[in-house]
Amino acid sequence: MDQMLFTLPILPGKTEAARAFLQELGGARKQDLLAVNQAMGFTKEMWALQQTPQGDFLVAYLRGQDLGHATGQFSASQGDFDRWFKQQVHEVTGTDFNEPSTAATSEILADTEI
Repeated sequence: MDQMLFTLPILPGKTEAARAFLQELGGARKQDLLAVNQAMGFTKEMWALQQTPQGDFLVAYLRGQDLGHATGQFSASQGDFDRWFKQQVHEVTGTDFNEPSTAATSEILADTEI
């Protein structure tokens, strides 16, 4: 099982838009997100907003089979939800998920489950 953890800096003045985006993912668009996750082979996707003295960030965690392949598929996808999702990320962070591997991933050094 692959895991991926990454952060995206939120553009100045876009924190509330980022918060609204994440709330919509967990609310009105949750079923769409679940359908995309299933199609891409993700078994877990988690998003958070992290406020720091250096600015605000979106923090994402993904788990699934062959995440490299899945994220490449997502980059190429033009489904309605996928286009909406990528547009929201672009508006609040400037990151273009239509381009593969635009976000640097974290090196996971410790991982414990009980």
